[in-house]
Amino acid sequence: MGVVVPATNTTVEPEFAAHAPAGVAVLATRVPVAEVDRPEDKVASLLAMRDGVDAAVAQLASAGVDAIAYACTSGSFLAGLEEDRAMCARLTERHGVPVVTASSALTAALTALSANRVAVATPYVAAVADGAADYLARAGYEVVSRNDLHVLSNLAKGRLEPTASYLAARDLDVTDADAVVISCTNWRTLDALVAVETDTGRAAVSSNLATLWALLRLAGVDGPLSPGSALMSLPLPESARTGWAVPVGTGVRGG
Repeated sequence: MGVVVPATNTTVEPEFAAHAPAGVAVLATRVPVAEVDRPEDKVASLLAMRDGVDAAVAQLASAGVDAIAYACTSGSFLAGLEEDRAMCARLTERHGVPVVTASSALTAALTALSANRVAVATPYVAAVADGAADYLARAGYEVVSRNDLHVLSNLAKGRLEPTASYLAARDLDVTDADAVVISCTNWRTLDALVAVETDTGRAAVSSNLATLWALLRLAGVDGPLSPGSALMSLPLPESARTGWAVPVGTGVRGG
């Protein structure tokens, strides 16, 4: 499987390596992203990464991987729901391999969990967190509560203690929620999700969990997966599988 990660992301590769089943390789390439000093510059810096995604996907496709993810939640949801879906379709057709984003994987996971109302924890500054809520709303999900940590630096997010995502999720008001969403691929979450589910009484899905699950299902890895949270025993919804399918007659991978 292949992942395209922001240059300052220090979480996706170790989390995926720790939880991928035996015999599954996760190959990664990176796209540049600027660290900014002002919150008002954050959205533009995240969207600028998209300029490098096509070339990064081409590199991974040339290695013969079974599926590829643009493993940046904010870099995908800030472009909007329709453009996120369109980018997946363009890259899938161009490179002959299913391409997903962390954001599209999250919504596929919520579909699999039959969730409609969500409580959302993020480490983001306000403008980015608002983009996450807007994307989920446009995808048909009601955001019933939020907890945003307002961390500006992507490097700083990756250096948060593993308990930070658990505590942020635990502090959400889940009274009206069907599921808990923890957004950001540079936030360590995979070892916290079972505890989040136990303590909140709700299914919990993070960006990294959803992305890993989607990649494994697209690669043909069935059955329960690690970690042992609710999502990891579920199949990929047919709507997602169809949406990410490689069109008939698409050319050679990496072309």
